[in-house]
Amino acid sequence: MTAANRASKILHIIPPPGSGRSATLASVAELSKDRLYEAYLSGDTIRLIGVEKVWPPLGLLAASLQEALDMEIGFNLFLTPPGSQGFTAHVDMLDSLIVQVAGSKQWHIWEPIYERPLDSPRSFQHVTKMKWTEEELELRDKPLLQAGDVIYLPRGFFHKAVAGDEFSLHLTLSFHPLTWVDFFSRALELAALEDLELRQDLPPGFIGDREAQQSMAPIFARLLGRLNESLSFDVALRSLVEEHVGARTYPPDGHFSVLAGMQEIGPNSMVERRRGLACLVENSGETSAIIFGPKRVQGPKVISSALEFIRDHKHFRICDLPGSASSDSKLTLVRRLIRDGLLRPTDCAQ
Repeated sequence: MTAANRASKILHIIPPPGSGRSATLASVAELSKDRLYEAYLSGDTIRLIGVEKVWPPLGLLAASLQEALDMEIGFNLFLTPPGSQGFTAHVDMLDSLIVQVAGSKQWHIWEPIYERPLDSPRSFQHVTKMKWTEEELELRDKPLLQAGDVIYLPRGFFHKAVAGDEFSLHLTLSFHPLTWVDFFSRALELAALEDLELRQDLPPGFIGDREAQQSMAPIFARLLGRLNESLSFDVALRSLVEEHVGARTYPPDGHFSVLAGMQEIGPNSMVERRRGLACLVENSGETSAIIFGPKRVQGPKVISSALEFIRDHKHFRICDLPGSASSDSKLTLVRRLIRDGLLRPTDCAQ
């Protein structure tokens, strides 16, 4: 299955525990309304994955949260029939906010037996290998969520939820943070770009060759001793910042409607950075550039202070831009950044 096919499968049908039926993951086109009705009437929970990608209000909220927290945010919507349950007691690898939209749901939350698991297959396997039953876990809380209620569920806490006497609709916000493991992994990868020995292959046949395994130990120790000098905090930080600035996507804020009125924007106009976007300024020789998403807007060095001001201020009046560039040049710069998607006038409705 290709990545595109996996991404299109946003409908998750989850039978209740003990039903004997298997869960189904499908695209919208693969399941008819009759099939969804049948699943719901059979007690199955209907989960819609990645709601922020198809509903603009949640897309804007996801962009704002990503900007504030510097992590990806995912939204899943769960519709559960009266008295039914989706997943059995389980543990998630991500922190979550649970927002009860309609109906009610009885939650059971137990203390973790392994704190702050990583969002990785190996970490998941590590947790699932730990033998436990509900009776052995320490119950932390048993909240009844009703419409409008919100709870925070840190990763690692065991939990389950059962709908009340009417259907339950709740929204789960999942947070995808970077960890220090991610940071060190990037630092090591960047160090290997300059260190040939780090890029060498492991000995052929080492899996079943005890002698080959023993020969690896002193190499590992030698490389480990060098890492204190070869790993660079600044280089790793710059790499991660550049990657995540470039990965930010434009929010669903109706930006096309702004473009038709760009000539009405003048020196006294207030502008703002669009939600979720971050930017970097890069000065090199006689040029200065501002980088955001997939875009790079470059000009003469005289605009560098203006670009740095734009980087550091989410809202500003165009005439307040610093630097020796003329007012017309600053206005042209801002209009260019509006056209390319970084900025928008503050009086635009969202």
